[in-house]
Amino acid sequence: MDILLYNPLSRNGKNPKFIEKITNDLKKQGHAVVSYSLLEIDDVKAFASECHEDDRIIIVGGDGTINHLANRIYDLEIKQSLYMYQAGTGNDFIRSLKTKDKVVPITAYLKELPLAEFNHKKRYFLNGAGAGLDGFVGHLVNTSKYKKNKLNYFRHAFEGFFKFKPISGNITIDGKTWHEKKLWFVSMMHGAYYGGGMKIAPQAHRSVSDLHLVVVRKIPKWLLILIFPTIYFGWHVIFKSYVKIYVGQEISVSLDQPTYVQLDGDVEYPVQEFKVKAHG
Repeated sequence: MDILLYNPLSRNGKNPKFIEKITNDLKKQGHAVVSYSLLEIDDVKAFASECHEDDRIIIVGGDGTINHLANRIYDLEIKQSLYMYQAGTGNDFIRSLKTKDKVVPITAYLKELPLAEFNHKKRYFLNGAGAGLDGFVGHLVNTSKYKKNKLNYFRHAFEGFFKFKPISGNITIDGKTWHEKKLWFVSMMHGAYYGGGMKIAPQAHRSVSDLHLVVVRKIPKWLLILIFPTIYFGWHVIFKSYVKIYVGQEISVSLDQPTYVQLDGDVEYPVQEFKVKAHG
């Protein structure tokens, strides 16, 4: 049995025909299929216990949907195999796995995730957590009147360049602390991608425990705008005077003023201090 779980608040989850198409595709492959809204499942453990161990639980959605699911089941023992049906707008999680399959096994990737702590909250993430410009751009995208896609992320990124003012604060990684005066953004990456295909941490790999800390600072706005497209290819790392990448296990950031923080595209504001631990 294939158990299809979808988020009715996501773009594709709002489309009954899209869910029906996935159901029909799986049935054509010989699978029996039932579907449920994730919002209707109050107790994930109880829901899973009622399913047969041989059932496949397939989540329809993108990074945001998988992030919310991962946080709900992180401390639970789910006996069924978990899969993801690629249906999101960003798909940075799947992109990092380098697969073209529509239905992708993900059970192994939802374990030993990095843990972020901020505003008395704790949240696991799959791709990355960032403060500053990337959080502000995430805010613009999430509150936009336009649909979420690569074009509009690009559009709001440029809007963010003109509206966002660099911040300052202390950064600590594995016990070493320094101060940054003109900080555009600081991102802690578990995978290589965020923002719908931006290869922000080219050497990061989710099978390795280390976090990659990407710090962009002291760069003139006009130059930041010019090099922004190169992030999609991971070429921004050649601008070593402005782009610094560190590798470590524990990272904390203490800013001089509140800013926007994003975790896998979900945005929190205001945040002034937060820390991240690899495999929390």
